[in-house]
Amino acid sequence: MERVKIEGSRLKYRIGPCRRLEELATLVKVQQKIWGYAEQELYPVRLFVTLRRIGGQVLGAFTPQGTLVGFVASLPAWHGVERYYHSLSLGVLREHENRGLGRALKIAQRRAALRAGVELIEWTFDPLRAKNAFLNIVRLGAIARCYQSDYYGEVESRFQRGLPSDRLIVEWRLSSERVKRALAGKPPRRRKVQPAAVVEIPADIDRLRQSNPREARRSQLAARRELQKYFAQKLAITGFEHDVRSARYLLEPYED
Repeated sequence: MERVKIEGSRLKYRIGPCRRLEELATLVKVQQKIWGYAEQELYPVRLFVTLRRIGGQVLGAFTPQGTLVGFVASLPAWHGVERYYHSLSLGVLREHENRGLGRALKIAQRRAALRAGVELIEWTFDPLRAKNAFLNIVRLGAIARCYQSDYYGEVESRFQRGLPSDRLIVEWRLSSERVKRALAGKPPRRRKVQPAAVVEIPADIDRLRQSNPREARRSQLAARRELQKYFAQKLAITGFEHDVRSARYLLEPYED
C-alpha cells in the first residue's frame, strides 16, 4: 500500500486496493455515513466484489490502525474502441475531510489506471458544489463539456434533497500536459488567456438551499441554461475560481 502524509497532521494514511470481503462490505456503511443515501441508492457489496473481478478499481484510504475512512471506485467502460474508467464514487468520512485525502485517492486511482494502460477517467459531479469543482477542475486538471439534467432522478442524499440531480461529466486525460501541471501544483489553464465565457454559481449551495430553497433552484436553473448553451457552442470548462462570496466556471475552446 502507498503511504500518504497529510500536511498539518501527524496521521499517515495508507492508500491501496480493498481486497478482503470485510473491507468491501465496509464501503456500504461508509457511503451511508458520507452521503446519507437511502438504502436502495447505496452501491452494494456485490458490486465492489464484481469490480475487483472484472478489472475495475476499488481503492481505500486507511488509518494506521486499519480503519477505512475513504474510498474511490471505478468500473471499466468504452467509448467505441477506447477503453476508459468510469469513476463511480469518491468519498471521505467527514472527520477526515479537508486534509487532501480526496485528491490523494484520485492520484492513486490515476497511477493504477496508467499501470493498466488506461489514459482516461470520467465521472460526474453536482455543478453547484464549489468545493468539488475546485478539486476536479483546478487541483486535478480535469475538464467538463457535458451537462446532464436530473441525471439520477430523485436522490435521497442529504446533499441533494430539494434539487434535481443535475450533473457535469468530467473528463480526466491522465497523461495530458494540463493534468501534469495541475498535479504539480500549477494552474492547469493559462492565466493570461481570457475565458470565452464565465458562469456563476453559489459559493455555498448547502447554506443557500437551507436558507432560501427557491433561490437555490433558480441558481441551478440559471447554471444549467448557461452551461448547456456554452457547451453547445463547443466550449469546455477549463478553470474555476471561488471565494467566500462567489464562485465561477471559466470556459474556453478546448481540444484533447
